[in-house]
Amino acid sequence: MHDKFERHHSALSWFAKNPNIYKISRYHGLEILCKRISEELDVERVGIWFFTINKEAIYEEMTFATKRPSTHGAIIKNTDFPAYFSYLEKERVLACENTLTHPATVDLVDSYMKPFNVHALLDAPIFSDGEMIGILCIEKEGVEKHWDNLDQNFAASCADFIARLIESEKRHTYEKELRHRINYLENDLKKKLDDLNEAKLSLDLALEGAQVGKWEWDVKEDKLSLSKTWYTKLGYFYNELPADFDTFSKVIHPEDVERVLKELDQHIKGETIFYECRYRMMTKEGEVQWCLDRGCIVQRSSDGSPIRVIGVNVNVTPLLKWEQSLIISEQQLKSMIQSLPAPVAMFDRDFNYLAFSSRWVEEWRRYGVAKEGLNARETFRPEWIKTMRKSMEGVTYSKDEDLIEFDVDEELWLRWTVQPWKNMNQEIGGVIVMAENITSRKETEMKLTQASKLSALGEMAGGIAHEINNPLSIIKGYIDLLKRHSLRNSLSPDLLNQYIDKMDGTVGRISRIVNGMRRFSRESSMDEKVKYSLNKIIEETLDICQERINNNGTSLSVDYLEDDPSIFCRPVEISQVILNLINNSYQATSNYPHPWIKILMKDLGDKLEVKVADCGEKIPPMIRQKLFQPFFTTKDIGVGTGLGLSISRGIIEEHQGTLIYQEEAPNTTFVITLPKYDKASS
Repeated sequence: MHDKFERHHSALSWFAKNPNIYKISRYHGLEILCKRISEELDVERVGIWFFTINKEAIYEEMTFATKRPSTHGAIIKNTDFPAYFSYLEKERVLACENTLTHPATVDLVDSYMKPFNVHALLDAPIFSDGEMIGILCIEKEGVEKHWDNLDQNFAASCADFIARLIESEKRHTYEKELRHRINYLENDLKKKLDDLNEAKLSLDLALEGAQVGKWEWDVKEDKLSLSKTWYTKLGYFYNELPADFDTFSKVIHPEDVERVLKELDQHIKGETIFYECRYRMMTKEGEVQWCLDRGCIVQRSSDGSPIRVIGVNVNVTPLLKWEQSLIISEQQLKSMIQSLPAPVAMFDRDFNYLAFSSRWVEEWRRYGVAKEGLNARETFRPEWIKTMRKSMEGVTYSKDEDLIEFDVDEELWLRWTVQPWKNMNQEIGGVIVMAENITSRKETEMKLTQASKLSALGEMAGGIAHEINNPLSIIKGYIDLLKRHSLRNSLSPDLLNQYIDKMDGTVGRISRIVNGMRRFSRESSMDEKVKYSLNKIIEETLDICQERINNNGTSLSVDYLEDDPSIFCRPVEISQVILNLINNSYQATSNYPHPWIKILMKDLGDKLEVKVADCGEKIPPMIRQKLFQPFFTTKDIGVGTGLGLSISRGIIEEHQGTLIYQEEAPNTTFVITLPKYDKASS
């Protein structure tokens, strides 16, 4: 018995003094322990099992076996073997001489004891901090074994040693993590201190570079610390003046001292979040320097009293001058806008009036008051506000002629533009609106257009009368023939129908001429634009002028378009332009020996081209420059108004086309281009 005690004691001493157990990995350390326990107790299997986190099962950390390789990883659930786990919770060790009959292990016979040939076992719970964390399993294979008190105490001591080993491992892990954390905190603190020092240096350099003075007031000791820049921006050397409150008061303009000290006192008393004051300081040379002081309490005592106040002092003299310059510029801008001869108004992004011209007030007084700060939504129509909002996206909207209905019985012609304006940061700050009432001008233009049209019609009057007289003479001739046949009683039905068909066709010709004159002479500027055949416009124009031209010996030919394309237009206005060009050609070539006029039409893809050419020579450059000027004419006095070409170009441009004189043509040639129906209508 004494020898066994000595052996067990020696084994436990060896466990405690063997450094390899602590230095190697936990698995191999436990394997060394299990092997020594196996040798000491003469058993074939020694295993160490630990509880899972939820305590519902134990898992095999490792099992040393003398006759086979070590194993690990098996799992046994508490609920599958309640008697075994219940016994271990009550007893320090489970000494089982026969596992096949012991009540604590009878449930394990089929699943564990027989498969591993375990006939006796000595299991000791492993405790840590008063809680069972695992089990030391000492197992005898093949035969039963008696476990005396020394064996049981040795098993319990081994279990305790394993617990200390696990705790030591945890302690080493915690210490390692703690050292790592301490190192991290030390490095982090060092980095933050370095960053703080670097930030302080950067701040000092930035303040110095920006000529911003820094001051610090120790309220408790009543000491004032002033930076180098605080001195130099006033023209002093560093520390040339004492760093105290008297110095601070002396450099403040006498008229501002009381106000500055009052603002500072209010902050010290907690009445303001920040101390901020703009005041005048006197430089060493006696010049006035406008400064901005801003600071706050950064340290207080336990009772809340201020201890330390830090602030900065900025020279804002240039800023003040810039503000004054900005105010002057704003006043000049408003004066400039006010004196503009056009009705112009300036709005911010919220549609508030910023400025407007006196012409704007005169023009739109009856439709709403214009006042700085007034919102345009109060007087403007929703569709105008919508256009202004869209313009703030960076797009300019305009119309040279727009007919607007203001009241039920009032319509006005406007020329308007809505254009965004940008601030100094190149951001859109609002819109500028120009809205000019051109009703009087438009009515005058309409009258002039009508006068020009009637003038052209008057020039054709002789030819038109001739065109009507010729068909009437034909009708008169057929009537005389009918009378003769009637007297002779020789009028057959076939001959009668033949005469009637001739007279009916002649009447139709007169009707077309009269309808063309009526259509041409009426006011058409207010007509809606429609889809109309360009060939048909030419035909209707020739109805009122071709007879006159042909009767005077001028050859007039037309090259029509094959596919009969259409344009989006006011047909009468396009006819007016064609007639004006034909009249000009007819009058200019009437003295030529063999005069001719040609109308050439061409399809250019998305546009249609109409050329009116005659046998005349090229127009001289001096006259060519003035062709489209209003009231310019080369005709004799009383023959022309000088408005034909000017009005014609205006009509064509209003139809999104062009009217030009073709300089490279060998004869006098004018070219009209108009977009096709699908292009113009879109």
